[in-house]
Amino acid sequence: MDLREELVLFSKLAWDRRLTESTGGNMSVRIGDHIVITPTTMVKHFLTEEDLVEVDLAGNKVRGRREASSEYRMHLKIYRECNEVVSVFHAHPVHATTMAVQQKEFPVNVLPETALMLAPITYLPYKMPGTDDFAEVFSEGLKQGSRTFVLRNHGVTVTGKSIEEAYAKLETLEFLAQITHLSGARPGHLEIPSEEVERFLRKVRGY
Repeated sequence: MDLREELVLFSKLAWDRRLTESTGGNMSVRIGDHIVITPTTMVKHFLTEEDLVEVDLAGNKVRGRREASSEYRMHLKIYRECNEVVSVFHAHPVHATTMAVQQKEFPVNVLPETALMLAPITYLPYKMPGTDDFAEVFSEGLKQGSRTFVLRNHGVTVTGKSIEEAYAKLETLEFLAQITHLSGARPGHLEIPSEEVERFLRKVRGY
C-alpha cells in the first residue's frame, strides 16, 4: 500500500469512527519534500486518491483537481519544524472537542497507554482556523516536544512518525476524553502516580 492509498484509508476510518464530522478535519502525509493533504469541504467517507492535493513546503499546489484544506498552513508549520513527523491528523472528535470548549485539561496519566502515546499535551488558545496566526501558535509546543494539541473552541491535532501512528493518537485522545467524562478523572485525581508512570515509560522505551 502506498502512502496516498494509506492516507485515504485512515482518513475515511477517522470519519467512519466518528472522530470528525461532516466535512470537518484534515489529514496529511509527508512524501519527500512535498505533502499530500485532504481537500477542503469534503466528507471524508467518500474520499478517493484522486481527491488528494499535493503541495510543496512553501504551500504551492503541485498536483490535484481539488483545493487543499484551508488549514494547510498548520500542517506545513509542523512539518517544517519537526523532521520526524510523517503524518498530521486534525479533527473534531466529540468528547475531546467538548473538553477543548470547556478549557479542561486531560488527565493524561489516567492510563499507561495514554501516558505513553499522548504526553505531553499542549493546549492552544483560539485562533482563526486557516490563518498564519493559527499555524504559528503551534511553534512553542512543538519546540517543547509536544505532538498532541488541544485547540480551544476548535478541536485537536496529533502527529505521527507514520499515518497509522497519527490516527492511533487521534483515537486514543478521544478515548481518553470519554474515560475522563465517565470517570470524573482530572489532572491529579484518579491518575496513576507519576513515579509509576515513569517506571512504565522506562520499561517500554528500554532505558
